[in-house]
Amino acid sequence: MEIKFKSVHTVKDLVISAIVLAAGIGLFFVNKGLGSVIGACALLMLLFCKSGHKREGEDIVLKKKALDISHHCRESLKEFLDGKDVDPEINLDGNGSVIRLEVYYNVDAAVAYAQLFDFSSYTYEPATEIVELRGQKARILIGKLCNSDK
Repeated sequence: MEIKFKSVHTVKDLVISAIVLAAGIGLFFVNKGLGSVIGACALLMLLFCKSGHKREGEDIVLKKKALDISHHCRESLKEFLDGKDVDPEINLDGNGSVIRLEVYYNVDAAVAYAQLFDFSSYTYEPATEIVELRGQKARILIGKLCNSDK
């Protein structure tokens, strides 16, 4: 079964759109042209600005993170995604060849969906299918992702 994701609004998206719309309405009383443009931009933001993701058939809002990782981490990540009991290594300080890790995750629900890509012929080619991780395995990967930001 193929895992598919759709983009959805988050509370943050809706709040930002509402603030821009309120600014457009306020500016309309000062300058009708500028207020109209800002209001139109707010409506377009409301339609197109979707930073959350949901797996089709589930109701958990996920964040997406994509990292370019050093190639020497490939084996540990691939084994981790294949279900083996290894500690995945995520090292962003790579010179030369890289791999790409794309993860959709939710910290509170302890769920993650990850896919590994190899960089070949100037494109990213899938090295694994999208793998669903739940519970402790998802927490391990999310912890590694959060630590890679620092």
